[in-house]
This record gives sequence, C-alpha cells and structure tokens, in this order.
Amino acid sequence: MKQVNFHRVAIQHFLSVGEEPVVVNFTKGLHIITGINKDKLDRRNAIGKSTIADSIYFAIFGDTLRELRKDLIPNNITGGSTHVELDFEVVNSKETNQYKIIRKLNPSKAFIFKDGVDVTRDSISNTNKFICDVTSATPAIFQNCVIMTVNNAVPFMAKSKIEKRKFIEDIFGMEVFSQMLSHLRNEYNDLKREYDILQTTLVEVKKQNSNYVEQKKITLKKREEQKKVYLERQEHNISEKSKLGKYLDEFEDIDISKIENDINQYNKTLGAIEDKINEKTVEVSTCKAELSHFKSTYDKIGTDMAECPVCLRSMADHDVEYVEKEKELLKKKLIKLGENIKLLNEGLDKAKIAKTKCSEVIQKYTADLSDAKLTNQKKDNIQQRIKQLNNWLDELNVDLK
Repeated sequence: MKQVNFHRVAIQHFLSVGEEPVVVNFTKGLHIITGINKDKLDRRNAIGKSTIADSIYFAIFGDTLRELRKDLIPNNITGGSTHVELDFEVVNSKETNQYKIIRKLNPSKAFIFKDGVDVTRDSISNTNKFICDVTSATPAIFQNCVIMTVNNAVPFMAKSKIEKRKFIEDIFGMEVFSQMLSHLRNEYNDLKREYDILQTTLVEVKKQNSNYVEQKKITLKKREEQKKVYLERQEHNISEKSKLGKYLDEFEDIDISKIENDINQYNKTLGAIEDKINEKTVEVSTCKAELSHFKSTYDKIGTDMAECPVCLRSMADHDVEYVEKEKELLKKKLIKLGENIKLLNEGLDKAKIAKTKCSEVIQKYTADLSDAKLTNQKKDNIQQRIKQLNNWLDELNVDLK
C-alpha cells in the first residue's frame, strides 16, 4: 500500500503571498492554520489560509483549486516570478522515497526530484503525468479526499452517477472499467454507425433491386415481342425463298451468245442478199436499156428513119438481103435480152423472197434475244432476292440467338 506524507511547502509570489516567502512545515498530527489580518486585526478572512492549500494543489497539478487563469495566479502587486516548492515522501511496502516538486510561472517550469536526483520529464505535460503516477492521485481524488473546500468540494452522495463511478474508480485504481465502458461505447457507436450505413445501403439496394426486377420484366416482355416479330419475319422469308426457288427451277438455261451469233450470221446473209438484189437490179436495168435500144433500132429498119449503125447511111441504100439479115440478128438479140431480163427478174424475185424470209428470221431471233435477256434478268433478280433473303435469315438467326 502506498502512503504520501507532505513535509514542507514554500511559497513566493503566489496569489496573496508576495516577495517574502511563506514556508509551512508539516509534522505528524493535526494542523490548524490561523493568521493575522494586519489591516484589520479583528478579522481572520483574506489573510492567505486558502493560499497554502492552493499552493500544494498547484505544486502537484499546475493549477489552483479555484481554477484561476494562469495569468491571475502570480501576485498582482509584486509581479514577481511565482515559485512553489513541495517536499513529500512516498512510502511503499518495500521502500520510502523522498520527492521535491518545484513549479514556476513567468516562465512556466516544472521539476521533480527523487531522492535528490532530477527525474523531470521532457515536457511539462509528461512531468505532470509522472507526478500523478508518483502520488497515485488525480485532481478529483485530491479535491475530494485530501483538500476539501466548501466552494469546490461536492459531497459524494450529491455527485452524479458518472462522477461517483469515476471517483470510486480513481480511489481504487479501477480505471479499467471506464476504459472498458469507453471501448464498448466506441465499439457500439462504430457498430451502430456501420449498421445504419448497412441499413441505408440495404434500403437502397432493395430499391435498386425492385427497379431492376421491374426493368427486367419490361425487357423480357419486349424481348418476347421482338422474338415473335423475328420469327414471323423468318417464316415469311423462308416461305418467299421456297417459292422463288421453285419459280427459278422453271426457267431454262438460254445461250444468248448462240442467238447473237445466229443473228450476226443472218445479218451477214441479209447483207449479201441485198447486195445481190442491187446487183440484179442494175443488170435488169442495163438489159432493159439495151432491149429498148435494140427494139428502137429494130423498129427503124425498113423505114426512112433507118440508118446503118456502121456507116450511118440510110438503110434504104443497102441491099434488102442485108437489111433482113440485120433484122434477124437484132431479133435474136432482143429475144436473148428478154430471156435474160426474165431470168434476172426471176432471180431478183427469189432474192427478195429470201430477203423477206431472212428479215423475218432476224426479227424472230431478235425477239428471242430480247425474251432471253428479259428471262435472264428475271433470273438474276430472283437470285439477288434469294441472296438478300439468305442474308436477312442469317441476321435474324443472330438476333434470335
């Protein structure tokens, strides 16, 4: 068990204590602090009795029982540097150690010595914590157990539940329960915060899920409707493709090049016939001209108008025998020319008939060629349509998949 015994406190420039230091030595037994009011001898108030208690509290905790601001702690008349020394011993079951605390203001400093050795920590806050550990006291314990004042101390039973619990924990060193409670509260708050976040997230997820489910229904309905449309298109395209395939089988293969070659041959033949007709026409015209000339000559023989074709003299001057001979010769020529003209006309008529037939054949082949081209164009159109239907069916299969 630890015991703390105060031996001495020295005060200077602290609250009502001025330049002249005030030193109080403590021994075993009851101590009664009195004083003299030099200004008013009949009074005992405001003479610095509470300053002694405040100085002990200030030396240990760096503050006053009245919780004054730091700038109000130094004596306002002397304006000197506050200096408080506290000597005490700490008795444990095994050993006893002597301690001295020196605390100053303007500037603020704190020192602690153990058995004459400086054990001050690296900062005032760490030194304050070390002093609390040495004395095993907190400001609350000190105010309610060591120095109790009418204005600052609150009776135990008048304290709140939290203050009572903290006081008991401080007295018996049971701070672990407060730490456990604080830890549990923090953990509870963290869990509650996490729960609230998860609850909010759950509500949002449920809302999103509801929207997704509804959207899924709409999407599936649209998909079924679209699938129905695709299947109808597919069936229609297959049916049309089948009909076009049957219709395409009905077409015969037509060799257009053969027809074009035949037309070219007949056009050549027609050209030859026309050339022959022109030739025969010229020959007929020539024969007719000769026939007309010989006939005119024949008609003049034996008349005054007759002339010898050689000497250009009147035929009357020649012998009758010669005239007859000439007439007979002209007659034979006329007959021969007539026969030639007849033969030429017959040949010309045959050529004209051949031309007509050839023209008719050319017209027929030309019509056949036009029909063949039209048929082939229809076949091409059908094949293109079938190809287009195949492409559409492939696209529909992809869409349906």
